[in-house]
Amino acid sequence: MLAPPAVALSALPGCSQPEQVDGTFLQPWLEHLSWTASDWQRSMKLARRAGCRQLVLQWAGILGGEEGDWQLSDTSLALLFKAADGAGIDVRVGLPFEHAWWQAIGGDDAQLRAFFSGSLQRARDWLQQSRLPLRNRFAGWYLPYELEQYHWTSPARLQWLRDWLHGLQEATRQHGGDCAISTYYSRLPGNSKLTALWAYLLEELELRPMVQDGVGAAGEANLHALEPLLAMFRQRGIGFDVIVELFHQHPDTIGDGSDFKAESADFNRVKRQLQWARDSGADNILAYALEPWLTQGSPKARALRRRWNL
Repeated sequence: MLAPPAVALSALPGCSQPEQVDGTFLQPWLEHLSWTASDWQRSMKLARRAGCRQLVLQWAGILGGEEGDWQLSDTSLALLFKAADGAGIDVRVGLPFEHAWWQAIGGDDAQLRAFFSGSLQRARDWLQQSRLPLRNRFAGWYLPYELEQYHWTSPARLQWLRDWLHGLQEATRQHGGDCAISTYYSRLPGNSKLTALWAYLLEELELRPMVQDGVGAAGEANLHALEPLLAMFRQRGIGFDVIVELFHQHPDTIGDGSDFKAESADFNRVKRQLQWARDSGADNILAYALEPWLTQGSPKARALRRRWNL
C-alpha cells in the first residue's frame, strides 16, 4: 500500500503558512526495517514541521501476511524513538497486526472465536516481553484493527468482540498505557449502525476512538455518515480523535479490498477535510498519512507538498 522510500523535502520560501495537524500515522512495511537514523530523523522532522506532536506507529509488525511474519527490530524502534524525542513527538505504538483478522471477521462464528482466543494470547505474550513503555516519548498503545458496523450485527458476535477488546485493554493497561483503535463507516449495505456498535462497546470499555473520515475511499459525502457517531461522542463527553485521509483511492477491481491503488489527494479537498475535522469536536486531528502521501515522488504528492508548504 505504501510507496517507495520518501524523497528529500525542502521548505519553499515565500509560501503561505502550512496547514497544521496534531499527529500522523506511520504504517511500517519491510522497507522500514532498513531505515537508518537519518531516515527516521527526516520523517520525524517532516511531521514536526506539519505541527505534529504525536505519531501513531500503526503496527510493530505483521503476522501471517504474504511476506511471512516480521517485526520491527529493537534497533529500528530505538532509532524511531530517538528521532521522535529529538523532534518533540510522542509515539503511540501499534501491537503486531494479525492478517487473519480479515478472514476471521468475514468467516463463521467458530473461525472468529478461534481468532479472538489466539490473537489475545499472542498479544499478551508480546506485551509481556515489550520494553517500549520504558522509552522516553512512549504515549500508549494502538490496536491495529479497524472497527465498522457491517460485521457486528448479531448479539453473540458483539459480545465476543467486546470481550476480546476488554482483554486487550486490560493487557495494555498492565503494560504501560491506555489503548486507542480506529473506526470507520462501512458503505456495505446493512441495518446495523456505527453509533449502536460504539454505544455497546463503551458500556464496559475505555478505548480511545480514532475516527477515520473515509474521504480517501468513499468521498466527502462520507463525512455526513459520521455525524451521528461524533454527536454521540460529544454528547457523552467521550474524547476522540479524527483521522484525515490524504489519499484518493481508485476503484477496487477485485472487490475484496485487496487491490488497493491510490494516489495523493488534491490540496483543496484536504483543506475541506481539515476544516471539517476542526469543527468536529475532536481532541486531535491526525493525518493519514504524511508518509507516503506527502513524501513520495509522484506529481500529485509534489503538488500537495508545495501547497502545504512542506
